[in-house]
Amino acid sequence: MESMVAPETRPARASRTGKIIITVAGLFLLVNAVWLGWRFFGPVTVYITYSQYNLPFTIETSPTVVSARPGETVSVIYRIKNNSMTPVNATGTLIIEPASATDQVKIFVTQCSGLNAYQANLPQEYQVVFRVQPAGLTGEQTLNIRHEFRSVGNR
Repeated sequence: MESMVAPETRPARASRTGKIIITVAGLFLLVNAVWLGWRFFGPVTVYITYSQYNLPFTIETSPTVVSARPGETVSVIYRIKNNSMTPVNATGTLIIEPASATDQVKIFVTQCSGLNAYQANLPQEYQVVFRVQPAGLTGEQTLNIRHEFRSVGNR
């Protein structure tokens, strides 16, 4: 009679354990699917910043932060005002940070890169147009596009 009771309780325990394992495995798969979807289809946060060296500039960016969807073309403006009384020649270079994200960003238009003459006391607007790729498995979810301005000597 003891052998009849034991078989009934063992399958119930095994069945309960099996359901728990299946539930945990299902939740694990669901969480990973959501994470992968976010990495491949979620937005990439792009900070638009600048740095300047020995220049009398006031620089503003508009917008300062972009939440770009993968494949979306984004346009930002650098508003630069030369605060001196004479024109200033300067070079501009776009730097994508971290360096591992360089292939994740495609720059289409950059009006303030290279050598430019910035007129005295006159705000000038320069456009930068870019597109980001999805973060994927190894890309960056947050990156920085920094425009670096340096003086080249004035005449």
